[in-house]
Amino acid sequence: MLKSFGVAWSRFVFERALVVLVGALVLTFIALKFAGGISVSTRLEELMPEDAKSVQTLNSVLKKTGSFASIQIVAQSDSAETTLGFLRAVKTEIDHRDWVAYSHYSENIEVLTRHKLLMLDLDQLLDLEREVEGAYPVFLARKLSEAVGTDVTYSVRSENVSGDSRTTLDQARIDALTASLDTSPEAERFFATPDGLTAILVVWPKPGLDKLTDAKRMVEDARQISQKLENSSGVKITSGVAGRIANKVAQFDAVTGDLKLGLISAIGLISILIGLSYRNVFAIPAIILPLAVGLVWTLGLTAVVIGNLNLITVFLVLILFGLGIDFGIHNYSRYREERRRGRCVEEAIRTIITHTGRASLTAALTTSLGFLSLTLTEFRAFSEFGFIAGIGIILIFTSMYSLFPALIAVYERRAFFETKTVRIWKRTRNATPRVKKPRPQSFALPITVVLFIFAVTFLPQISFERDFKNLEASQPPSLVWATKQVNRIFGGGHDRAIVAVKTLNELVAIDAYFRERIATEEQTPTIEKISSVLDYIPPVELQDRRLEVIHRLGKRIEGLKFIDQSLYNAAKQYLAIDKLEISDLPQALQRTFVGTKGDPGYLLYIYNSVSMDDSVLAREFYDDAASFRVNGKDYAAASEGFIFVEMIALMKADAMKAISLVTLSTALLILLFTRSLRATAIILAPPILGVLVTLGIMGATGLSLSIVNMVILPSLIGISVDNTIHIFHRFDSEGSAADISQIMSSTGRAAVLTTLTTLIGFGGLVTASMGGLRSMGLLAIIGFTTCLVTTWWLLPNLLKLYRQKA
Repeated sequence: MLKSFGVAWSRFVFERALVVLVGALVLTFIALKFAGGISVSTRLEELMPEDAKSVQTLNSVLKKTGSFASIQIVAQSDSAETTLGFLRAVKTEIDHRDWVAYSHYSENIEVLTRHKLLMLDLDQLLDLEREVEGAYPVFLARKLSEAVGTDVTYSVRSENVSGDSRTTLDQARIDALTASLDTSPEAERFFATPDGLTAILVVWPKPGLDKLTDAKRMVEDARQISQKLENSSGVKITSGVAGRIANKVAQFDAVTGDLKLGLISAIGLISILIGLSYRNVFAIPAIILPLAVGLVWTLGLTAVVIGNLNLITVFLVLILFGLGIDFGIHNYSRYREERRRGRCVEEAIRTIITHTGRASLTAALTTSLGFLSLTLTEFRAFSEFGFIAGIGIILIFTSMYSLFPALIAVYERRAFFETKTVRIWKRTRNATPRVKKPRPQSFALPITVVLFIFAVTFLPQISFERDFKNLEASQPPSLVWATKQVNRIFGGGHDRAIVAVKTLNELVAIDAYFRERIATEEQTPTIEKISSVLDYIPPVELQDRRLEVIHRLGKRIEGLKFIDQSLYNAAKQYLAIDKLEISDLPQALQRTFVGTKGDPGYLLYIYNSVSMDDSVLAREFYDDAASFRVNGKDYAAASEGFIFVEMIALMKADAMKAISLVTLSTALLILLFTRSLRATAIILAPPILGVLVTLGIMGATGLSLSIVNMVILPSLIGISVDNTIHIFHRFDSEGSAADISQIMSSTGRAAVLTTLTTLIGFGGLVTASMGGLRSMGLLAIIGFTTCLVTTWWLLPNLLKLYRQKA
């Protein structure tokens, strides 16, 4: 039935080639409309299952915080006034952007300064009160002595107070207290260096703007405004944009730049390779165009079903390019071979569809099913990757066996007369590079055993990349400079964790819990400090007790107003205070510790003392802070770093599961098509050995697995199995008369060419700016080369053994 369908389809494509091309064009136009709306998400939570604990906690906290990140515009000049004036101008203009919630280059801290006594512990206030009680009468006596010019002794019986100007006091302490009262409370604190030459404008986005397109627009607006004002200022000013949002955009730009360059260079080099191999320019569009159409169909379907690409699936265009081009190369090689034998165009097309197409269908279905089996894994990056890759293989196969024969038919019919075309095929035959025929390898089994032992020995030594920074791209100089200035002013960055609670009592209990842990933890002190609104507004009952002491101090200094009015006024502004409310705090602090309006509750920040870029240290911080129990209730902290920790754990758990699923599903489908366990084993043996040797090389050389290069391993099986399927199918279809050497020189040569094109596609990634892409390119080169070598020296011997057993 399959052969009958192939014959009918080949006849239809040959006779209705233009109809097929027009139909494909319409489908491609529709797919392009959908693909144009596809977005790329750089959020780590997009790689995890939606029910993952860290993801749910993060989403819950984001509703409260509105955003984790801000845009930080840095300015530097030779004058503090110039720097501040520049930021004022930037603020005036950027505040009109629709994405800005508010911006500020300073914070009003007058109320905090005036209430600084309220921040002291009760014991500290009582100590201060005792100190004042002892020193105040003597201080008054001295002031009176200075006024009358002689020693003074006085007593107030009603208050049981007496003072003697001759009593010795801690003058240094007195001077320090009076000096602190001589200056007015600090009203405004600028986000600037002490000299004011470098300052920062912090711009907070409105809630819900967490898409990459939003991030790019925000960063671009900030850069354009800064650059425009910098150019028009007339003085020397250096400006830059920093912050998590800017870093996210820079990373994405680096990734897309690397992928674009890799894809363009791959297409160019592969086109040259195809042209040189076949000595026919038409081979390039005949192979590349159907592949490109299949990729567009895949992106269109992805936009409809999933809606976006993530940090892993964004690389699929490059991977599918390497997987899909195999069909075109095998097709063109077989078509050229048939034409050289004198077959007419229709017969050659029929052979491609019914013979090569059958092998390609087996390869496509096995590879597709292998990838689709990844949808059974929990790691969302694997499951979405598997779905897109699996569907993509089928769509590219469909495109290849529709467009390729249609293009051939139109080319042969329209471009040249058939007789002339035959002469072209014959004339170019001798110019085709030949591949040396493989010689029998009597020592194939010993080599296989040695390689297997090598793989088993070093495979356990494979490590997972523990430093997330090694996966990122190097930052552009402007971002490096701006980030350095931000760290100078705000201090080193922290991947802090955030806890959201509903009541103040919960906040107080959690605050006490972590302060005790920080004070007592000695083995793995991963928590540096905590911060909450309690640092600025103590609980009401504590405020009441502290205010009692503060108000007593206020009454005690009443006598000063008759002796030193200025000192009395200065002290009174710190003592004549009332309770602090959240509404008294600056807007920035309210947003930080209370979050968005309309959602009651509080936020507590847990600052890590270890690097969250190191997965091992990040795991320790995760264990200390990600989840905890206070007063019988469970709480969870949110952090992008915690998502990364859970992602690494899930990836390790799913890594072998993914490889096993791909291998098992591929084996089952090959068994279904061949109906022979021996044939299935022969087809799978070279790829599996190649993957094992690749893993052994990784363990021996220290090349680490990561969330980026991990996707190469299932691709290795898919591409390598595709080659062995084509070779075995050719061998099996020719029966007992099959010439293994000839098959390896024709179909095997096509396998070499498909692997070379794949190596070219991934090879460009070795020079990528992103560390994750570099590791992906390097692993691809090692893996595909190893699988090709195992296919070429192992498969011919297995085929000979298979024939002998048959």
